[in-house]
Amino acid sequence: MTATIDTPTTTTPTDTLPGTAFRVTFLGLAGPATALLHRLTDTRLVTATATITDRRFTGRTVWLHLLAGDGARGLACLDLASAMTTPADHYASGRHVRLVGVARTHRNLAAPYIAVRQLAPVPAPQPVEETFLLRYSYGPYARLMERTLTRRQVDLIGPVVMRAADRGHAWNIEVLDADGLDVTDTFECFVESQAA
Repeated sequence: MTATIDTPTTTTPTDTLPGTAFRVTFLGLAGPATALLHRLTDTRLVTATATITDRRFTGRTVWLHLLAGDGARGLACLDLASAMTTPADHYASGRHVRLVGVARTHRNLAAPYIAVRQLAPVPAPQPVEETFLLRYSYGPYARLMERTLTRRQVDLIGPVVMRAADRGHAWNIEVLDADGLDVTDTFECFVESQAA
């Protein structure tokens, strides 16, 4: 069985095309390396992670329009035979995917693209939670305790520390943000105990 890919050709300047700022990873001489897709030689095996913004069917090819995390646009194609064996929701618009395929960067192409060999959905990147430093003195020898915690963790551990403070086992309780500013009063567990 042979697969054919319909490749568009054009004479458009390369600086306005998708793929000119699209970064991919490939195996270089010194190990994994990253480069712009249009700068690679044709037929090099590459890997990329992006969100599919649109998909188009032309002949026996499914064209995937990609958007990388840095805002760069790119193209990938799936031949219809591969598309039929891949669940349709894996290459649906809005899906965050990891692509492995061959770089196609020939000068007569409308834009450089990735001829997909493997396509797998990946979870969308999760936002990084803000962390805080919970600092307090504890025990008979005033041992300094410091823990880096998320907001939810401070809300869970804070009442335990406050109960220790009520018994006289913990003092000098403070919560610092990433800039080192005291934000103890922004947590309910510490405000309620001060009001009582």
